[in-house]
Amino acid sequence: MAATTGRQPPISPLGAFGRSLILPGWGQLEVGRPARGAFYFAAESVFLFMVFKSDGRLSAAKEELPPNEERISNRTGQRENWIVLAGFIAFLSGLDAWVSTQFWDFEPSIGPPADGSVGIALGFKVDFP
Repeated sequence: MAATTGRQPPISPLGAFGRSLILPGWGQLEVGRPARGAFYFAAESVFLFMVFKSDGRLSAAKEELPPNEERISNRTGQRENWIVLAGFIAFLSGLDAWVSTQFWDFEPSIGPPADGSVGIALGFKVDFP
């Protein structure tokens, strides 16, 4: 994992996007967000597992005698749905990695107001060049 030193992110936003398209979660890992990376990797793994499982069910439906066209159509639709979900989560992972790179050093603080009043205060540091 790359170190986050200085004002520059450890990886370019486009590099993080591309890495997460190749392997969901890789871009988040490079930016220092391992929990988010693990989420995307796990979600993609589940969706790909379901693609293969639905493909097996489709193959079994095609081998039935006599062929049941409604079942084949339903299994084809299920497989297509899982493929779309797998592609969507890969794209979402890439988009999240791109955003994570843009805000890689953003660290908000939440706590009681500085003046002692009742409530919650949100604070963050802004560096001007």
